[in-house]
Formats: sequence, C-alpha cells, structure tokens
Amino acid sequence: MAAWFFILEDTLSTLMGSEHILAEAQDRARELAPRIEAYAKQNAPWTDRTGQAREGLGTNVYAQGTEVIIELYHSVDYGYWLEVIQSGRFAIIMPTLEALSGEVMGSMGATQTGVDF
Repeated sequence: MAAWFFILEDTLSTLMGSEHILAEAQDRARELAPRIEAYAKQNAPWTDRTGQAREGLGTNVYAQGTEVIIELYHSVDYGYWLEVIQSGRFAIIMPTLEALSGEVMGSMGATQTGVDF
C-alpha cells in the first residue's frame, strides 16, 4: 500500500516545463522525504511485535513527466491490512499525508485551497 503527494501538471504546467524548476522540485521533495518517513515511523499507532512493519515504512521520490511524486509505502506484505483493518485504526499513511500535506505543499511554493484528502 502506498500513497503519494502530487504536484500536478495542470496546476504547474508552465513552471514544470522547465527542467531547472522540475529538478528543484525533486531536490526539495528529496529533502522532505526523510521527514515524512520519520513522522510515519514515530507516529505509527500499532504496538510493535517484531519491528518489521515500522522499519518497513519508507519513502521514494521520483518524477513522472512533469509530476514530482513523494511516495510513502509499506514494504511488509501485511502493511495493507494495517491501513484498512478495524476501519483504519492502525493506519499511518493517510494520517501522515494529512499531517504533513500543508508543510509539503508550502515548501513547494503551492497553496492549498479546497483540498480534501
């Protein structure tokens, strides 16, 4: 299970057409990714049994066309169930996105209006 922050082409198309701007956005995303990962690991609501689920939370940053994507993911096969079991009682991906979305978007120079996660 993974979730993403997107900087969408339709909102930044004139800026993201520049390779320099895209590279800067990727650099900033790479700076933010460790904070996102650390937040998820520190705030995961489950009780560790082996520590593998918490250790298996990770981030990846990449560009796809003119989109810069910060991916937050589980690497354990039962990560999906942690996110959905008991109506999300043990979820950490969406709570992390909700907690840090303003910081991420603000650091990219974007503003949030009418955004619901």
